[in-house]
Amino acid sequence: MSGDMMFYILDVVIFAMFAKWAYNTSKIKVKTKVGARWLIPVFFFIIAGLGFTKYTGTFKYVQTGALILFGICYYFLGSGLSEEGIVMNGALTKWEDAGTVTISENDSCIIFRLKKRNAALYFREEQLKDVRAFLAEKAVKSSNDKSKVV
Repeated sequence: MSGDMMFYILDVVIFAMFAKWAYNTSKIKVKTKVGARWLIPVFFFIIAGLGFTKYTGTFKYVQTGALILFGICYYFLGSGLSEEGIVMNGALTKWEDAGTVTISENDSCIIFRLKKRNAALYFREEQLKDVRAFLAEKAVKSSNDKSKVV
């Protein structure tokens, strides 16, 4: 198998991952409105530009197109709360895996378990009322934490 073919297969796998993340994003009920969403796509575009100048032939066009597509896909990924769990950049953490979800008023975020560590998902301060209402409606164990996130 040629090296080019391995990259094409990897492109398909990455696109499938983005499709799954886009599906998770489409289910968000309370979407976070913080963060510089444009930053990661810019990196994709820069790498695409560098690749376009370095590679040749069909590979040059396929990889440049794939990286531009991935940058666009990443831009539209969202973070927030859905019926199934907490979505961060499209990746879903199911409620049963999130552990105890804590709202930190001081930091305008929720704190939950992501794999084996604590993670925070930030919201604008004015969104916390909607976050609290959504968590209460879903019967997710939440509490008002006035302490700083460590």
